[in-house]
Amino acid sequence: MTTVLQMTHRLTTRPQTPAVEGATLRHYRGSDDIEVWLDLRRRAFARQKLGVRDWAAEDFCREFLEKGWWRPETMWFAEASSVEGEPPRAVGTITLARRGEGPGAKPVVHWLAVRPGFRGRGIGRLLLATLEAAVWDDEGRQVWLETHSAWAQAARLYTAAGYVPAD
Repeated sequence: MTTVLQMTHRLTTRPQTPAVEGATLRHYRGSDDIEVWLDLRRRAFARQKLGVRDWAAEDFCREFLEKGWWRPETMWFAEASSVEGEPPRAVGTITLARRGEGPGAKPVVHWLAVRPGFRGRGIGRLLLATLEAAVWDDEGRQVWLETHSAWAQAARLYTAAGYVPAD
């Protein structure tokens, strides 16, 4: 049986973002990125059977754009080229959400996704460290996230990055 894992990480120093050869980061740029994000989600979770259904633009809008915590500068895309000379394409994404209101709102990892062909190259760690650095810069010292026990690769990434089960 799959269980939801609640995890947290206390930040003691500002995280350093690792260099990943051939990868660059950018923020959400507007409505054209909705399909980019949907495609990443579709590919990253294609083999998951935990109620992950295909989404449309309306779902993206409900999940992000209509939320009070939503800010384009807290959604990052990792881009890379798989072939020399080819324009970069999005290979990963992460969003920083806030749970709760006001200064006590918890910073939360929201939808970390990496294309399967780009996993194991440091893209997930780059995205996670970028989000954590943004939390640090905003005076935050702890990050929370939720994943599933069946997503072993994700759980290993989070554990290696210092995340532990939340109380």
